[in-house]
Amino acid sequence: MLAVVLFMVAGMVLGRLLKIRNIGKPVIVMTWLLLLFLGWEAGSDREVIAALPSIGIDSALLSLGGVAGSCLLAWLLWVFMGRKLDAVKAGAKKDGNGVTSEGIKAGGERKLSAWTGFGGSLVILGFFAAGVVLGLCGLLEESRAVHLLSTWSLRILMMMVGMSVGGDREMLRSLKTMNPKLLLLPLATIAGTYAGCILVNLFLSYEVKDVLAVGSGFGYYSLSSVLISESRGAFLGTVALISNIIREVFTLLFTPLLVRVAGPLAPISAGGATTADTTLPVISSSCGQNFILVSVFHGFTVDLSVPFLVSLFCS
Repeated sequence: MLAVVLFMVAGMVLGRLLKIRNIGKPVIVMTWLLLLFLGWEAGSDREVIAALPSIGIDSALLSLGGVAGSCLLAWLLWVFMGRKLDAVKAGAKKDGNGVTSEGIKAGGERKLSAWTGFGGSLVILGFFAAGVVLGLCGLLEESRAVHLLSTWSLRILMMMVGMSVGGDREMLRSLKTMNPKLLLLPLATIAGTYAGCILVNLFLSYEVKDVLAVGSGFGYYSLSSVLISESRGAFLGTVALISNIIREVFTLLFTPLLVRVAGPLAPISAGGATTADTTLPVISSSCGQNFILVSVFHGFTVDLSVPFLVSLFCS
């Protein structure tokens, strides 16, 4: 796992020095390949295939536990803030609706379409399913070959992710307009997810570090599942994949309800690492445009934590 983190750090340095941006499509393609290899490994493991029904139930419970815990802490933060959004400091530029120019720019660069989330999930599931079929067919039965392909694909992906992070200076500038209390939201998401996963695990039989590794995906199913498969095996990697897909889909479907029940910070926390892209449209429409900047900052921060936290609990 140290090699994976080093590749990401190297990518961040390169992205900063070379000002690399707009590599989203290559990252997506590499992600598809990784999920194909993950499915291939899972399909080659007969124990994983036999356990798929129980894996689905366990994944759903862990996902819902993590979402419930993060939403609870997000609601408490909203109460602590007095149920008011003061996302900008005095003197920051606003438009007529009170939205910061940074927030509009950060959110406007992303496709505001609900299909973005569902379509992306379906494509990911398609590549994973194709890999399972290849594994069941017995193609390339030498597991070390598939493992080697996934290992180097993962390292390349991590370097590419690091490049995109290192080349994005807009997020750092946007922090100057944030209410300091809102900086606690990513921490609430992380702590609440862990608390919920640990509570659910009282009724399951996983090691605590394994459920924490699964929870550390925070909806970033592609990267977290491959990282976990790399270190802990295809079984736990499949649990992580399904669990984090459920988290993203849950946020897409139930954001309007979460806003009414637990306040506008709850769906942002529920979305985890996805709130800067796939779940941003539904959050923007349900919570209001004032929360675009909060959502993007939260997603960016939690997204960046995924490889480090997953590696920590898998080591």
